[in-house]
Order: sequence, then structure tokens, then C-alpha cells
Amino acid sequence: MYFKKCCLKIGGKLKWFPRAITLSSTPVNTQELAERIAEMSTASPGDVHLVLRCLPTVMSDFMNTGRPVHIDGLGSFFFKLSCAGRGVDTPEEVSRKQIKAIRIQFLPERQRTYGNRVIRPMVQDVELFSLDGEIEEKQEETDGNEE
Repeated sequence: MYFKKCCLKIGGKLKWFPRAITLSSTPVNTQELAERIAEMSTASPGDVHLVLRCLPTVMSDFMNTGRPVHIDGLGSFFFKLSCAGRGVDTPEEVSRKQIKAIRIQFLPERQRTYGNRVIRPMVQDVELFSLDGEIEEKQEETDGNEE
């Protein structure tokens, strides 16, 4: 993963933070994903591509019935409503008119390890590279909100 140094004004003071960046504006597409997954399995790229193309519709169907979708090793997806400051004074006034947007929330999967540490498999082996050419030592990702 690549990051760059960014300056933000926090509490009236300028503070520096690392910010994750992408090196290309071209995302990995469905076909590239299908080809890579096919290399790791017995499925053909076409079969994997078909499954990936169906996934959003199937996920949406389940989420529309009020169920979150959990994909092992990846995480959970569920709907979240954005009301952006459109609160009301009483429960009786709550209505769908307050909803500004419907969003999909993604929570990466968490797994417990020996010693009750919590890790997120998707970010466990991420190596950090500064755009300044510095290679940062690998950090173990843990979630501070251990259950």
C-alpha cells in the first residue's frame, strides 16, 4: 500500500498525517479479478466472471429483505441511511422524507488469533511504502475494539 504525507488543520494547528493513495486511476476490473481467481481455482475465467457479475444483484436482493451479507474472509455488507442533519423532535415525525441517501456499509472481516488478538485478514500482510521512497516496516494490524 502506498501513502503520502498530507497536512491538515486540526484544532487550529497544522498536523501531518499519512494518507493512503492509489497509483492508478484505473481500477482492477471484473475480468482481471476473474482471471486471477481462476488461476487459484479449478473454475474457468468465464465461470468466475459470471459469478462476479451476479454477486451485486444477489447481495442487493438479500439486503433488501433486511439481511446483511457476510462473505468469509472478506467481510460484511449492509445498508446504511444518510439523513444529514434532518432530525425531528418526536418519534411520530420520523419518515422516509428525512432520508437523503441509501449507502452500503462494508466492514472487513475480523478474526481472533491465539491470545485473543483481533486481526483483519485483508490488511494483515499489507506493506507500507512512502512515495518519498521510504519503506516502512510491516505493522501488525489489530483492532482496538476487542470483543
